[in-house]
Amino acid sequence: MKQYFRLILLLLLPLYSIGQIKKDHIEIIGKITGNLPDIIEYTLPINGIDYFGFTDSVQPDSLGNFQISLPLGKTSFIDLSNKNKSFGTLIAEPGMIYKIHINTEVKENQFRVASKDEKGQLLYNQIPNRMSVGGHFEVETKEYLQDSVPSNIKQQIKKSQEIELEGFKKLLKDKTISKNFYNLVRTDREYFYKGIQGSVSFINLLNLPYKENKLSEEQYKELWSEIFESNPVTNPEILSSSWFFHYAENYLRYKDLIIEGTTLTALSEINKQGLTHTHNINNAKKYLSGPQLEYYFAAYIHFETINKNYEKELITLFEQFKKEYPSSPYTPFLEPVIIPVLVFHKKQEEPLNEKIKFIPNSSAVNSVKEAIKGLYGKQFYVDIWATWCGPCKAEFKDNTKLYQLLKSKNITIVYISIDKESRENQWHDMIHFYNLEGIHIRANEKLNTDLINLYGNSSLAIPWHFLTDENGNVIKKRLSGASEVENLEKQLNE
Repeated sequence: MKQYFRLILLLLLPLYSIGQIKKDHIEIIGKITGNLPDIIEYTLPINGIDYFGFTDSVQPDSLGNFQISLPLGKTSFIDLSNKNKSFGTLIAEPGMIYKIHINTEVKENQFRVASKDEKGQLLYNQIPNRMSVGGHFEVETKEYLQDSVPSNIKQQIKKSQEIELEGFKKLLKDKTISKNFYNLVRTDREYFYKGIQGSVSFINLLNLPYKENKLSEEQYKELWSEIFESNPVTNPEILSSSWFFHYAENYLRYKDLIIEGTTLTALSEINKQGLTHTHNINNAKKYLSGPQLEYYFAAYIHFETINKNYEKELITLFEQFKKEYPSSPYTPFLEPVIIPVLVFHKKQEEPLNEKIKFIPNSSAVNSVKEAIKGLYGKQFYVDIWATWCGPCKAEFKDNTKLYQLLKSKNITIVYISIDKESRENQWHDMIHFYNLEGIHIRANEKLNTDLINLYGNSSLAIPWHFLTDENGNVIKKRLSGASEVENLEKQLNE
């Protein structure tokens, strides 16, 4: 009998241990169904600060089960994702256990949380712009840019904010969510919508030289300054929002362009000198301090580095960050993304691949036909790209298979970059780094216009691949890239 009770006790111990959790920790017990990813990434709320680039990961088992244990001192956002695609966001409170189910086979409500505040979790995850992974505030400003009355813009933004918060107010009143839960959501959404107001002002400033602004200079300056009076960057609570980085960025633009009076022409000159990032960080040091500055500095380096423009300037700023913050918890997240920048510049010391060729006098080439004319070959696979285009650069990792396929079909590859003249050096360096074997040309304005006409739209979506004959006539207008080489082979055989 004693052995029987001992066995029962042993069986209950795991359940008992799961039910016990430290007050400054959380436990996530998860299950993912559908297409199982290799890993599930989750943001680490360092001191309650949430940024999509500061993450750890867990590997689900063959059945999709996973478990995450984290120290947590305050109510924070934790976003779960895979390859920058968010599954959902957990609003986590210290001392809590959350059961999460992720269903990758459905589009709606694929992220479910079983907890006492699950209604609040569901409501927050139904907000389409809950996280800043998708981009800047500029993405959200479209519906406000055609209005020329500042009071209307503020009223519309405030109304959208109030509608979004109404559901959370009801849940707080019903005690379905805690005061800390509500306050975190309220702060996050307030700063999000104030960020939209700041972005409307910024875009009007950018449109001013082209006379496409709807607000006068006086109007957008006033609209811009208001948000930092009511919602200052110094508020420590905003650090918990993933929107802090972009809100601080908007604030620093305001200080730079409005208070300091730096002109867009001056910023262009700074960019030509390769000092844009240094200028931005020096500006941040003027107007931010303490945890806000440390976080912004780290997030800035991370955000700019993952764009894979490989600016050498970022290496200098990283070394500066380490010197100024020798014990920063952010440094381990910056080291992996700065390594490719170091490798990029090390690569430039090596000789250029002999299979990389540049069209002579390319500045005089005004059309695709002119570019192809005089080149030896029967057919040409043309890759339209740019150094700032992330998806373009992502294609290059599969170039070995692409080159093998094109060689087997006696097709010559031509790379046409739509980079501006100011990125000439960056263009050469990236060709070298990615070892882009083939013929290269950087499009001037006339060639760029010809490409837009060939594409058939007012804007050119890249990467874009097409096939021409020996005279530059387009044979096949839309082809797959290197990442879909099997499909490309089918297209070429049709």
